[in-house]
Amino acid sequence: MKVRNYKTVTARFKRLSKQADLQVRSSIQRNTDQIFDEAIQNVPVEFNYLRGSGVPNTQNPYKGIVSFGGDAAPYAPYVEFGTGTNVRIPEGFSAFAMQYFVNGKGTMKAQPYLIPAFIKYRKIFLKDMKQIAKNISK
Repeated sequence: MKVRNYKTVTARFKRLSKQADLQVRSSIQRNTDQIFDEAIQNVPVEFNYLRGSGVPNTQNPYKGIVSFGGDAAPYAPYVEFGTGTNVRIPEGFSAFAMQYFVNGKGTMKAQPYLIPAFIKYRKIFLKDMKQIAKNISK
């Protein structure tokens, strides 16, 4: 069986592939920046080291990472989730949050900053990906 206009079809696929790649990478960069910006705005001001520890990372163009804490603010997860009876864990994050469980006797109230930003922009990112898929399927 012979495919008509094989060169035209393959050239179009390559062009679409490059467009889709550029759109996906752009969406990942934008989404990572939005999550970071919102998280920075939501970090409680009394935790200045925590705010300064935030880092957006898109060195891998297909992976956006936003992190807080590290050596500068090792208490980051306790601010996010709270401690003791004040723990607040969003659905789907219990396995992650339980890594920081100590003894259940703390008194710090949860002051979420990163996960709410992630949840908000995850929805927007998924919409972006659907739109990109729709655009390249035309």
